[in-house]
Amino acid sequence: MRVAEVLVVADDLTGANATGARFARLGMRVGTIAPARVREVLTAYDVIVANTGSRQSSAEEAAARVGSVVAAAWPVALVVKRTDTTLRGNVGAEVDAAWGAVRARVPSTVPVRALFVPAFPASGRVTVDGRQLLDGVPLERTELAVDPLDPMTTSDVVAILRRQSRAAVRHVPLRHVTGTGLVDALRAGDEPVVLCDALTEEHLVAIARAAAEAHRRDGTVWVSVDPGPAGALLAEASGLHDRRGAGAPGPLLAVVGSATASTRRQLEVVAGTAPVRFVDVDAARFCADPGHRSEVVGSLAAALTGARFPEVVVVRTTTAATDVAELPERARRDLPALLAEVVARAIEDAGHTPAPDGTPRSRPGGLFTTGGEITTAVLDALDVRVFEVRGEVLPLAVHGVLDGGPLDGVPVVTKGGLVGDDSALRSCLEQLRESARERPLRVRTEVSEPDARGGTRAERSGTHVSRSEAGVHRDGPGPTHDPEPPTHPTDMEGRRS
Repeated sequence: MRVAEVLVVADDLTGANATGARFARLGMRVGTIAPARVREVLTAYDVIVANTGSRQSSAEEAAARVGSVVAAAWPVALVVKRTDTTLRGNVGAEVDAAWGAVRARVPSTVPVRALFVPAFPASGRVTVDGRQLLDGVPLERTELAVDPLDPMTTSDVVAILRRQSRAAVRHVPLRHVTGTGLVDALRAGDEPVVLCDALTEEHLVAIARAAAEAHRRDGTVWVSVDPGPAGALLAEASGLHDRRGAGAPGPLLAVVGSATASTRRQLEVVAGTAPVRFVDVDAARFCADPGHRSEVVGSLAAALTGARFPEVVVVRTTTAATDVAELPERARRDLPALLAEVVARAIEDAGHTPAPDGTPRSRPGGLFTTGGEITTAVLDALDVRVFEVRGEVLPLAVHGVLDGGPLDGVPVVTKGGLVGDDSALRSCLEQLRESARERPLRVRTEVSEPDARGGTRAERSGTHVSRSEAGVHRDGPGPTHDPEPPTHPTDMEGRRS
């Protein structure tokens, strides 16, 4: 069963969505969720981004919200505490809360440390000698100094942390970030917080890779504290983005219900130009024999399990259109729905069946349907809420993205059964392959605002980024074991080097 790999805790919606987009680009399935609903969606997403809306809350309230979100999502492989790029808000209180919530759930023999990487070079935010600069200027010398809600009086990151925290901090300067001993530098000491300088994206990559290596060596559980890039890079370096082939889409699935002569010619063209696996359906037997339908489910699931992108698995009715017309009226009426039901069952079965090499299977990377009745029936059987139209492949053939159901976020192309010349179906599949490579994904967002009791009111919206779907594995910079109750009080005080 899919469960979330990563929990991101953000204090505002803009930062939550921006951070979620970084993970989605890795091919992970991301949802920004109201804190109260985190536990409900643990099996729906690879990355859960919880917006606590706590930037202007009291330190106590902010810490409580962070702690409750971590508790609701646990266990996840990586907790990311998203901070503002200019370190506004309840930084110290929320870092303490995130670290403490993880520390309380990890065996006492396992080190837990907050990896604090506040740099965001692409946005002009860098960290040098432990100080945060905005476009090369210390924070207290920018317009942030006169922020009416949170005036910035220092650029010293540790001093900002100290406003609300007594956590001991180890500073890793730029010379260590760019040197050969970065892994050892991250592993040194026992301070709960490790603060890293960084000037470039390459520095962030180096830190993430070194942290992942430190985890592999001594099991350190990292809580990533950053404005977005470092946490996503740590997930990537730890392999959390690629557990079920996120970097490559699954095979394409084509459901061809139209048995016209033109469709047959179009399939012949496709078979001559691309790798195809056919699953054939005799319409008369299919409608009359439930056992045969179960056989088709098995054959189609096996084809989906064994195929690799950019292969196409085609389930097609081989009965000629004239013979279909001679079927009993009820059989003709029921055929689209029966075929759609078989497709839905096969997709579900394929998702639970390991591939021949033992790796878990991804869902189909794209869906093609031809024939209006078949298209409608398939979308209904797959619980698709919305067919989001993105464009036209050719007249009466469109491409888009599915919203809802087991193929949520997967690209789709539909075509009329009598549409196009002999190359039409090939053109449709070329478009589908291109869309599958990009893997469009709707990153779901619950827009939350605190109510009078400290809860949230939520409504759905969404933005588009590229790629979707990753798998589940309990290995990463976070826990690889069952949670254990704390055996001693949590303590963030200690040395600072």
